[in-house]
Amino acid sequence: MDLRELIAACHQAIAAWRSAGSPDLVNKRQLSEMLGVSERSLTEWQSKGMPSEKLGGVRTGNEYSLTAVVEWVLARAMTAGIESAKDRLDRLRGDQLEREMLKEDGVLVDPDDLDAEYGAMVEAARAELLFNMPDALAAELTAILGEEVDVSIIRRHVDTALTTLSHYDPSDDDGDDGESDAELPEEAEA
Repeated sequence: MDLRELIAACHQAIAAWRSAGSPDLVNKRQLSEMLGVSERSLTEWQSKGMPSEKLGGVRTGNEYSLTAVVEWVLARAMTAGIESAKDRLDRLRGDQLEREMLKEDGVLVDPDDLDAEYGAMVEAARAELLFNMPDALAAELTAILGEEVDVSIIRRHVDTALTTLSHYDPSDDDGDDGESDAELPEEAEA
């Protein structure tokens, strides 16, 4: 039900209320029951501009025009979602402040900082794989096997793996078994 249908339904309900001979003026308790809200809410609404027809004294309560109150509630409902320029500015300032606080707490990361950190990590991994790991692996394998292991073979495999990774494109993933399609130099010659 859109807003026009809701307004039409409310007007029909008011017309039915009147045609049944029910009075247009009701007290706070009756209005509370009809609208399904507490009397306290009605008092709050009245302080926010809800119309009242007869202002009662201490012993006599206020009376309200059901038609005027329903129209007032509908008008508030129609404008409730509309944000004023000041409210929008306040919301945007609050959002900005929240982002700054999240950055200070380390919860929110600036993408430029992330790119720099990621680049440094990739470069450190590349250097480790190209320079430190092949020599260490060759020395360990030589000790285990008792024969000299050619470090250039390890470097060639590492270089091929790094080359494959440098050409990685996530859109190329086809759900295969994870084996690389890259060939080692001696396989390509065969």
